[in-house]
Amino acid sequence: MTRKYPYYPVTEPGKGKLPGTEKFMDLCKRRYPSFTNLGTWVVRNMRGKKTLSVHSLGVAGDVGYPPTRAGRADAKELWDWLIEHSEAIGLVELHDYKYGEFGRGYRCSRGEGVKGVKVYANAEESAGTGGCWLHFEIEMDMAKDAKALEAAWRALPKPAKP
Repeated sequence: MTRKYPYYPVTEPGKGKLPGTEKFMDLCKRRYPSFTNLGTWVVRNMRGKKTLSVHSLGVAGDVGYPPTRAGRADAKELWDWLIEHSEAIGLVELHDYKYGEFGRGYRCSRGEGVKGVKVYANAEESAGTGGCWLHFEIEMDMAKDAKALEAAWRALPKPAKP
């Protein structure tokens, strides 16, 4: 089953940070203490475009990780866990800029879990390459409700360690 991607195009910015988005970031950083918040709500255009970024709504964030093997391993673990539980956590988009040559992205409109993941074949379809962060976007209901977001997160099994 697929969900409609809700955020394109962004025509009006949000009014500020949303508690569920901030809670999502906080939970990522608590699970992986070396991770950092590279930004959530900011009114700006998408890189290289004339339309507003989803960051402008307050539903998106960039979770930074150290440029080390351990940092990358943790980022892959978080990616896998988020993809596995995409619907339960309200994930609508996720980008991994360090994967392969052009990165990879999940979008809910392509399907839940791994069905929604696309490995980018060229720079044109890529959301960017090489960055040590994961970009996430969550459903507005979750972005607005920190308690619901945290309850959904905590109801899921922790990531399996390899």
